[in-house]
Amino acid sequence: MNQSRPVRLPRERNAPAARFRRVLGAAALAVPLLAVAGVAELPGTSGAVTPAIALNQVWSRTGLPDAGSPIALSSPNIASIAGQPAVVVGDRVGYVWAFLLGSGATLNGWPFHAGAPVDSTPSVDPTTGTIFVGSGNAASPYGGNYQAITPTQPPGDLWAVRAANPSTDPNPYNGVQAGLAVGNLQGGEDVVAGSLGENEYALTNGGAVLGGFPWYQADSNFTTPAIADLYGTSQNQIIEGGDSSAGVSYGVTYQNGGHLRVLSPTGNAYTGSPSGGLICSVNYTQTIQSSPAVGEFLGGSTVGIVFGTGNTFTSSQTNQVIATDSHCNSRWATTLDGSTATESPALADVLGNGQLQVVEGTTGGTVYVLNGSNGSVAWQAQTAGPVIGSVVTADLGAGYQDLIVPTTNGVQIFDGKSGALLGTMASGYAFQNAPLVTDDANGTIGITMAGYGSTNQGAVFHYEVAGSTGSKANETGAWPMFHHDPQLTGDAGTPPPVVNVPCNAPSATPSGFYLTGTDGGVFNFGNLPFCGSTGNITLNQPVVGIATTHNAGGYWLVARDGGIFAFGNAATYGSLPGIGVHVTNAVGIAATNDGNGYWVVASDGGIFTFGDAPFLGSMGGQHLNEPIVGMARDPATGGYWEVASDGGIFTFDAPFLGSMGNKHLNQPIVGIAAAPGGNGYWEVASDGGIFTFGPGATFYGSTGAIHLDQPIIGIAPTPSGAGYWLTAADGGVFAFGTAPFYGSLPGSGVVVRNITAVAGAP
Repeated sequence: MNQSRPVRLPRERNAPAARFRRVLGAAALAVPLLAVAGVAELPGTSGAVTPAIALNQVWSRTGLPDAGSPIALSSPNIASIAGQPAVVVGDRVGYVWAFLLGSGATLNGWPFHAGAPVDSTPSVDPTTGTIFVGSGNAASPYGGNYQAITPTQPPGDLWAVRAANPSTDPNPYNGVQAGLAVGNLQGGEDVVAGSLGENEYALTNGGAVLGGFPWYQADSNFTTPAIADLYGTSQNQIIEGGDSSAGVSYGVTYQNGGHLRVLSPTGNAYTGSPSGGLICSVNYTQTIQSSPAVGEFLGGSTVGIVFGTGNTFTSSQTNQVIATDSHCNSRWATTLDGSTATESPALADVLGNGQLQVVEGTTGGTVYVLNGSNGSVAWQAQTAGPVIGSVVTADLGAGYQDLIVPTTNGVQIFDGKSGALLGTMASGYAFQNAPLVTDDANGTIGITMAGYGSTNQGAVFHYEVAGSTGSKANETGAWPMFHHDPQLTGDAGTPPPVVNVPCNAPSATPSGFYLTGTDGGVFNFGNLPFCGSTGNITLNQPVVGIATTHNAGGYWLVARDGGIFAFGNAATYGSLPGIGVHVTNAVGIAATNDGNGYWVVASDGGIFTFGDAPFLGSMGGQHLNEPIVGMARDPATGGYWEVASDGGIFTFDAPFLGSMGNKHLNQPIVGIAAAPGGNGYWEVASDGGIFTFGPGATFYGSTGAIHLDQPIIGIAPTPSGAGYWLTAADGGVFAFGTAPFYGSLPGSGVVVRNITAVAGAP
């Protein structure tokens, strides 16, 4: 790293004078083939099955009263309605249908009418059973809502929120074609999806707009976002595609094409920009309208993101499947024989080798299995018609995942290892969405598919696979429905997060300190709570710093690569790997007064800001005699100091009160601490020598003349500033002034030599 870099975007002084995104409409945003303008009539409507495995049709509902506007892109999902398992799916009349899974009977009071076409796949809240759906599509883009429906008979309209555009857009509202992914974004079961307009919304399950939203997406978003903890921090991120049109808005220049982006769960909060909060993003010359899938398919425990491209622009990236790592760095791209625009990929172990492969169908009438590590084709097979919907998988008895492929002429089953055709269901009917795999009441695997027949009327079929084991429907390595699960998270599995233990801020005045080692193990002293650690996981880089929240109810760890791990009430506002910044020289972290942000400092003096931490300058890119070893926040001004190993002090909106720069030191400086009341700071050397500056920092003693088993690594003042603790690399603790002695690691029988940082009570 050779220069400082504030993370957040500057606030735009003037809103865009005019909307720049391309005009929505059936011609401009038509999904290819049958998806928008209408569905072609198809010959034959037999329910014939080509048997190679035993497929039993349990029920069907054909000729639904939606002629001309049938079930199209909305995929069936499983919900519990009035305590009964039911299939829910939307159509272009605007109905959300509910059929009993076991019999196909229509539930009392259903379908629910959403008021605009429903191409969105319904999602389900796992705690309340609430059903969420978007309404409005590319053919009817200006109507529709983010919608919540009660799982009752009859259904209730729980809430509806319109997707409002910025005031510069001539169209005040836009619909929502994407599915609403469900997951914990800001402390509850929240929902999020982009809209067909310029803003993206995230809402609580009660319909309240989350802080940092609406988020300015600038152009239409058709993709159902994935929700996953990409970085093992116990904090989910939002992973999605998006369209892009050439123009400039809020100081950001856009090109024709599309994006993949990873968005903070706090949206644009604290960033000063309507489009702020991106953890990483990458631009493409083609639209990204395929919903991304997330999982460890790149090899080992490496988390990847995979998606298909659209076909809006003339581009070499048309008809591709693209994989990136979790930081949006490209890993591979494979060009297939047809569009991958709406055919969102599945991640499943279809080869039976314990690894995840990428499964994709195309409008060219081919289904592909791609090796997840490099995108090479493991096998491909011709299908009965174009594949517009997403492939799902199930272990139908062979011990690995078989493919269940929707086509415009039935749903076909292919052997996962060989690609051999095993059976065809509902030939003569067209399916533009993903089938649904369930664990049926009789213990077998059920398959539900929803589409339309030759009269353009909706049709729903339910089959069971004789001899299969229903409990395997959701096993590891399966992809049983659109976007993986009823919450539509798109998450096939990420590494386990750090250990985050429930904890509370001290009921009395906080007093004490934390120690952390290179492995992220945390040791608490005094009345400060233990909230968890990274001691149980493998780190990319060692931990180098710790900072306590404003009320001692949690803490942050920072690793040498700028990775952030949050515990207790410490919120994650971003990290250097998360924004695609690759360093190995981070040396410390400091939190803001209110705990809503933090700074990360590097050995070259570069400062990186997250949350509400302001960028006030840094030594990045400037000559240093010795490296920076730490920083401290000035509680009086909100600024900060950097300290170098020679004791030199560099001030940023904080007063210069003196330093050890250009003075003789027996041992190098290893840390700095600010006086809690401001107007002073302590420097500490590796031999425990203490140097005080400013009237707020008083000398209470040192270990400069004491033999140490291990060098001192840091200093933490008491909350009153009337004392301090010094700690050594073995966890030995030395208390001075009024600082109570709460114990030490050697005194507790803990043998370590890797303690790297100390942080005191706020």
